[in-house]
Amino acid sequence: MVHKKNQGNQTETVKQALICHIRDLELKPGDRLPSQAELRQRLGVGGATIQRAVNALCDSGIVEIKPHRGVILRNTATNGMIGREIGLVNLWRTFSPSVASYLQCLQLQLHQNACQSKTFLRNFPEMTDVDSLSYFDGLKRCIEMKQLNGILTTVSFDDETWEFFDKHKIPVVSTESAAKNGGFRVERYDYIDASFRQAQKRGFKRPALICCGYPYTEQTLKTFHQYTDLPEDKYCFVINRMIKPTDHSIFEQNNVATILEQMAAMPKAKRPDVLIVPDDILMSHIFPYLQRKWCAGCDWKPFFIYLRHKQVPILAPELIEGDYLEFDIMKTAEITIDFLLDVIRGKETTPRSIIIEPELFEQK
Repeated sequence: MVHKKNQGNQTETVKQALICHIRDLELKPGDRLPSQAELRQRLGVGGATIQRAVNALCDSGIVEIKPHRGVILRNTATNGMIGREIGLVNLWRTFSPSVASYLQCLQLQLHQNACQSKTFLRNFPEMTDVDSLSYFDGLKRCIEMKQLNGILTTVSFDDETWEFFDKHKIPVVSTESAAKNGGFRVERYDYIDASFRQAQKRGFKRPALICCGYPYTEQTLKTFHQYTDLPEDKYCFVINRMIKPTDHSIFEQNNVATILEQMAAMPKAKRPDVLIVPDDILMSHIFPYLQRKWCAGCDWKPFFIYLRHKQVPILAPELIEGDYLEFDIMKTAEITIDFLLDVIRGKETTPRSIIIEPELFEQK
C-alpha cells in the first residue's frame, strides 16, 4: 500500500514535470500535453498518480481535459507554481546593497520561471578561498534526496564538493564572485580595464585607482601597469589585496580617507587628474569625503570614472563630474537564470562563460 505522503510527493513531482514541459517548450493555449502513456514511460509512475497531477492542474485552471484530444493547455500563467527547485548557495553580505539587490532579483526571476528557490547560507565564520559542502546546512542532504534540480552559487567550492556535484549530476552555474570555480559561469566584466580605456580616451595623464581588490588583485595590478607607468604606491590603492579572515565592510578595516588625503597633498602637477573607483560602495564614501574637503577650500577636483548599479542609486550621477559604467541588476539576474535553466534543460552542454557588459554613460 502506498503511503499517502509518498503518494502526495509523487503527484507533486508529476505536476512539476508538467509545468516544466509547458515552460520549456513554450506551449501556447490549445497545445496538447503528453499522453498518460508517454508520462508513465518518462516519469516511471502509475496512471493514478498522473491523473491526480492533471486534476490538480485542471483545478488551477492551467489545463483542461477534452474528449478525444487529451490534456490541453488552457492557461500559461504558471507563475507561483513550482516547476523546478533551485538551490541558491551564497554568503550573505549585509554591508553590500548591490549584492542584496542581486539576490532579490534572482529570486524574482526564479519565481517568474515557475521555480522555487531554496537558500543555503554559509555557516562557517572564517573566510576562505574555497568553501566546503559542509559550510552550507542541508545542501548535501537535499542533493542526495534529489530535491534540487540545479544550483546557482556565488561562492567557490573545493575539489571534494565538485566531485560530489559530478557524482549526483547536479547542474551548477557560478556567478562572477565565485572566482575560483570553473564550469558554467556568469563572468566578471573587466570594468577596471574599461575604466582605464575611458580615461585614456578622455586624454587624462595621471589616472589613479582605488578598488577593493580580492579576488582580482593580480588582474587589477596588471591592468594598472598596462595603462600607466605611474608609481603604484601613489596612484594604485587596492584595499584588500588578500582575503580577510572576517567578513566585514571595507570601511571597518581600512581608512580610505588617508588615501584621499595623501593624493590631495601631492604637488598640483602630480595629483591624479582622474580617479577610477570601480565600486559603488567605495564611491559612496569617497565622493562625500571630497565634497567636504572642497567646502573647506581644497582645490583638488579630479574627474571620476566609476561603477554604479541601476537598482541601487547610492549617489545621484548629476552631482558627480565624471563618467560611469552602470550594471542593470535585474537584467543580469534574468540572463543568469535563463542560462541556468538552459544548463538544466540540456540546451547548454559545454561549460562556458557569459560576460555581462555594463552601459557606459559619458558626461557631456
